Amino acid sequence: MSPTEYQQLIEFLGARFDQVDHRFDQVDRRFEQVDRRFEQIDRRFEQIDRRFADIDRRFDAVDGRFTVLEDRIVELDGRVADLSGRVAVIDDRLTRLEDRFTEFRHEMLGHLDEIYRRFERLEQEYQAITQALRRIEATVVGESRRRELLERDLAELKGNVAALQARIAALEARLAG
Repeated sequence: MSPTEYQQLIEFLGARFDQVDHRFDQVDRRFEQVDRRFEQIDRRFEQIDRRFADIDRRFDAVDGRFTVLEDRIVELDGRVADLSGRVAVIDDRLTRLEDRFTEFRHEMLGHLDEIYRRFERLEQEYQAITQALRRIEATVVGESRRRELLERDLAELKGNVAALQARIAALEARLAG
């Protein structure tokens, strides 16, 4: 290789190296842009990590609340079981009371039937007494009329007797006279 060719080769290679260097500069700038983007992404990931940490704390708080609620539910379940036993006892008592009330109701209905039967008998007796009183009143009214007639007839008889006595006295006086 001749010195000119060598020089041309060096110039050619220098130009090519300049182009490669220029390209490396472009790649370097691009890497810097990518690095900035990665830094932005890293900051975002850090924000996301903080958010996840905050969410984890919130979940821990919610988990604590759920634990409290679960304890309360267990306690309420025990109370419900206790109340269930009490309700069963009350239900048994109500069933016995219902049976006693049904028995009492039947007894009362029997007594009411007896009272109605007696009341009906008393009403029949009342009707019989009322009719007997009406007959007695009719009889008394009839007797009262007969008595009035008898009293009139008696007064008339007394008048006739007095007239006869006066005639007898007049006849005796005439005969004595």
